[in-house]
Amino acid sequence: MPIENKTLRLGDAAPDFTLADASTGEGVSLDDLLGQSLFINFGRGTW
Repeated sequence: MPIENKTLRLGDAAPDFTLADASTGEGVSLDDLLGQSLFINFGRGTW
């Protein structure tokens, strides 16, 4: 099965995704934060 390239380029819209809130464990999606300032850092091999 070929690997799909999902690299975003500067100016691309981020796809919606849901992650667990660190405090409550409830799901929070990117769409829930629409209109708010948001910083997302995806660092390969870092934590």
